[in-house]
Amino acid sequence: MKQILFYIFLIGLISCSTNSQDKKVVDKKPTEESQIETKTVGQTKDYREIVISENSLDKFSIPFPEKNMLMPLKNYYEPYWVEANIGQQDGPDFTYIDILKDDDNPIAYLNFDPDNKFKLDEIRIVSSSAIDQYGVRVGDTYQEVKEKRNNDFKNSTNYHQHTYLYTDSSNIYYEVTGDFTMTEEMLDNLDQLELTEEQLQECKVEYIIWRKRK
Repeated sequence: MKQILFYIFLIGLISCSTNSQDKKVVDKKPTEESQIETKTVGQTKDYREIVISENSLDKFSIPFPEKNMLMPLKNYYEPYWVEANIGQQDGPDFTYIDILKDDDNPIAYLNFDPDNKFKLDEIRIVSSSAIDQYGVRVGDTYQEVKEKRNNDFKNSTNYHQHTYLYTDSSNIYYEVTGDFTMTEEMLDNLDQLELTEEQLQECKVEYIIWRKRK
């Protein structure tokens, strides 16, 4: 009889122990999910959309006042990386400030005059993460640019074979690339080259460029 009572007691003890373990697992799961959710929310970064207009870059009037703008830009655009660097070209070296999400994701380059490192010369938008006041983004087709801006554009190609869309009244213009063949005749007359409407239909925006009209 004692053995029977002992076995009944033992079975009850095992049952209680199993229920207790199940409860611990059930109680633990929501806690882990909560921690994961909190961690994910904490890592979210607020990358404001960069907007360039005829006379402003977001809240900054352009061209900037001729002073060091690195810290105001860095503070405003956080968590973007904002860095000052030295660029090289055919002529003298120049100062530029770049705005990046990370090393592999540049958004914009702000280029300064070689003779005055605080005089803004050009802004070059290189990512579709930014937008201009007309709604144009890098990657838009020529037809999309025409529809968004409702303009008849002129175009020109320089001796580096870079083609630009522009209007005489705007500070914002576009470097475009296209899937068409540059003939030998075109290459021999780059200073007079103007792409046809048919050729432009094959083009997309590679860069959005701001440069103050004289």
